[in-house]
Amino acid sequence: MKKARIGVIGVGWWGTVGHLAHLAEDPKAEVVAVWSRTEEKAKARAARYGVPKAFTDYREMVDTCGLDGVVIASTPNMHDEQARYALEHGLHVLMEKPFVLQAEQARSLHRLARENELLLSVCHPLLYRSGMTAARQAVLGGDIGDPVVLSAVFAQRVYELYAGRLPAVFQRPDAMPSPNHQSYADPQVAGGGQGHTQASHIVGALLWLTGLRPAEVFAFMNHRDLDLDVVDAMTLRFDGGALGTVVANGLVARSTRSMGVEVQGEKGILAVDVAQGTAVLYTKAQKEPLRFGGDAPEDRENVAAVPRNFVRTILGETDLHVGPEVAVREVEVLDAAYRSAASGQAVRIAPDAQGREKTG
Repeated sequence: MKKARIGVIGVGWWGTVGHLAHLAEDPKAEVVAVWSRTEEKAKARAARYGVPKAFTDYREMVDTCGLDGVVIASTPNMHDEQARYALEHGLHVLMEKPFVLQAEQARSLHRLARENELLLSVCHPLLYRSGMTAARQAVLGGDIGDPVVLSAVFAQRVYELYAGRLPAVFQRPDAMPSPNHQSYADPQVAGGGQGHTQASHIVGALLWLTGLRPAEVFAFMNHRDLDLDVVDAMTLRFDGGALGTVVANGLVARSTRSMGVEVQGEKGILAVDVAQGTAVLYTKAQKEPLRFGGDAPEDRENVAAVPRNFVRTILGETDLHVGPEVAVREVEVLDAAYRSAASGQAVRIAPDAQGREKTG
């Protein structure tokens, strides 16, 4: 059986539980090497998951291992340079969120991947559930008509992360890695707080579901008593005139959360529960609403589905579930939001002739 040779750059919390653990069990993937800034961690992860090589120099790993692709799950401040090096050396790239921190970095990586005919994607496990796929097909298929108004919310208690403490929701048994809360609390490492860490989930979902191209963003961000933003509110205008709002709250009460998207069109309304991976479609043509998702195998295996889709796309067996356009536009929105919050002015995004993206 042909296998894709994969290297994992960054084997901390999510690099391990979200990628390495699943790649190690994938019969079509051969995990050749792992990278960490610390030798002890690199060797420990390699031993735990049966990976033959461990590196503290990602360039050496790329240069010497004969890889087909890399999963990049390092800290956000390293994403651009690591992805660029991999693409320049002919490797496909799957990147964790936030994809990169600046819009021009995202556009440049996209151009580089396109010029070298390489895959480039961003990790969005919530989008691999059956209800999300059905919801996207309903929007892009015209079931609600052209989107007019969109709203999205992502609320989950993460304030402690930005304060340099580990919230109970992220605490794991000793055998499992936990998030490095010091990295999340450092703007030089994480970029921003709620926008990059949490809003990226729902902004990506909104863009993937609708295929819309963002044109302008105005944002408010509340830092509370921290160096990073904790509560964000954004207003978006899209090519074609659709308007949207995104709210991301890292200060919600413990043990509560809200993750949803609603898309209103001229023909109907689509309401998506992103946390559950379910959706309800209301249209004038239907007597009863249509309900999607909640009981398919992929609804339980959506985290593993991300690296597995990457592997099978490398092998030519399928297409990327989340294409590079979503990654770029997600960064464009967040970059504009941070600049808007800092300046108090709306920030325009360079126009794109493609308008609504129908694929990926």
